[in-house]
Amino acid sequence: MKGTYFKANFTIARKSKKNILLMGALVLFMVLFVLVVEAQNLGDNYRQWRSYYDSLEVNISYFDSSLLRKQEYKETYDNLNAQEGCIFSLQNGEVLSDPQTYLDGSITLFQTMLDGYRNNYLGASTLNVPPKYQLHQRLVTYKYLYRHHIPAVMNSKASATYLIYILNFVAIFIFFYILLISNDVWMVKLDHDTVLRNIPYRVEDEVKGKTMINLALALGPLLIGLVGAYLFAGLRNGFRSLNYPNVFYFNKIIAIPVWLDCLLFLFYTAVLVVFVTSLTLLLNQLTKNVYLTTFIGIALYVLTYLPAKMLKFIVWLPSAYLNVNDVLNGTVASKTGFAGLSLVTSGCILLVWSFILIIWFRHLVNKGGIAR
Repeated sequence: MKGTYFKANFTIARKSKKNILLMGALVLFMVLFVLVVEAQNLGDNYRQWRSYYDSLEVNISYFDSSLLRKQEYKETYDNLNAQEGCIFSLQNGEVLSDPQTYLDGSITLFQTMLDGYRNNYLGASTLNVPPKYQLHQRLVTYKYLYRHHIPAVMNSKASATYLIYILNFVAIFIFFYILLISNDVWMVKLDHDTVLRNIPYRVEDEVKGKTMINLALALGPLLIGLVGAYLFAGLRNGFRSLNYPNVFYFNKIIAIPVWLDCLLFLFYTAVLVVFVTSLTLLLNQLTKNVYLTTFIGIALYVLTYLPAKMLKFIVWLPSAYLNVNDVLNGTVASKTGFAGLSLVTSGCILLVWSFILIIWFRHLVNKGGIAR
């Protein structure tokens, strides 16, 4: 792409009030949301365990002698009692301030909770047991902590745990941020014809330039926000090592250090930027309307939340891979039943669709020009 044309486009994007507002809002949200976490005790694992323990006690008390005569009910009853014993072990680890004892008890508890799914907790209809895939996620996380002798942090206020919390949260809606950044990506050429007039260009140059600009507008604030979030949370609540684990899916659920998780998140976000830019270029050319472009983009994202039985039939569409969090933690693979839907596979599918959309966009421009 010619430098003059790229600079002109970049100047327009950089000075856009909409883009300035969006970038500033993203950075401030990522950094300052720790104040909300502190005030509301979001991500408080102690409170979650207390709630589950109360539910466990209620369900244990529910079983009576008539139910326990049936083997299928006795299996659930025995499992619930085993879980209660594991929780007592956790409490001993807390009292003795022994991180390894606490982690060992946690691992045993998660395994026992998973064992309870063998008969689907028959008879314990009101038990607030987490879904199976969430238990697998917690199990690999605590095994990582135990193996690397890292004490568990039971809240989301410290530097590393807050970074994990905000990373997982931002990953859910980062698609909308990219969509708003790029929803007028092709309209700019029409709206700023005095700036871009008489500067020669090719469609390929346009696509490359718009993509590079959107990458800068998306990844720059994200990187600043992640660093700022880690530092601000650390200064307020203490610093934790960036080796603290977060859940990641690559053909199976594993735990990886948060610094690596951040890099993979940025990598997949870059792929998402390429796809969204290709999508908005095409939609701008087709609709000549920013609002309609945004609406269609949102409608595409909504398909991500289809029931699992329906989602598995549209795995060849890009919709299933627009929620970054679901891709990285294995929710997409779990819901669709296709174990191969990891970050790499999802990224490749988005890139293939990006190529298709760009070819379609180029055809429309060459055929009909850019007139409104």
